[in-house]
Amino acid sequence: MRSMDADDKRRAEQGKRLADERRAAGYRSAREAALKHGWPESTYRAHEKGTRTIGQDDAERYGRAFSPPRGRQIARQILFGTTIEQLADDLPEEVPVVGKIGAGGSIETSDEQLIDPLYVIKTPFAVPRDAIAFEVVGESMWPRYDAGDVIICYRHSIDPEAMVGWEAAVMTSDGNRYLKRVLRTPEPGRYDLESHNAPPMRAMRLSWVSAVSAVVRASEVHRRKAPVRLKRSA
Repeated sequence: MRSMDADDKRRAEQGKRLADERRAAGYRSAREAALKHGWPESTYRAHEKGTRTIGQDDAERYGRAFSPPRGRQIARQILFGTTIEQLADDLPEEVPVVGKIGAGGSIETSDEQLIDPLYVIKTPFAVPRDAIAFEVVGESMWPRYDAGDVIICYRHSIDPEAMVGWEAAVMTSDGNRYLKRVLRTPEPGRYDLESHNAPPMRAMRLSWVSAVSAVVRASEVHRRKAPVRLKRSA
């Protein structure tokens, strides 16, 4: 319950900052901004109300629309609520890659531990302190994601309903992890997982769901070894 509350609060704060940026750009209402830029009004309203997660692509789209010269700065303000200078001072610019995520078939995750990362990458931007990352394996989400890309998301799980219609990092009840679009089914508690170029996975139960906050392309991934942790003797 605490993680759900934290995620609800994050979405609400992001929505308020988005509304502040919209008003600062001279738009009197969410409807006016959506119509001006051709955004689905229901989606934009959900972002401002804090009922739908704002991803990096969304934030950058809004930032470019509200102020092209300051688009990236506004995007970071919407997502994190601070300036670029504060981000550099207060937040890390690296993230642990804690496992692999399937954009195709299932991958074996039983030997992974979210505490001990596979490796660490430096990011071209500051990231939240609870951020974790996964290396994309497979090609079913091409051309949106390539094998070797690294997706950044949040460690805690959110309500799958918040991600219906959107791409997300998910873990199914059988322990497999995927990068898929989440779709609602008639059966409560089960979701279809859709790919760009592979058959959908039907009526899956999900044990963990997180929005994709950012993507580091494979060509920009610079690894460094994770710190070695000494195992305690039995």
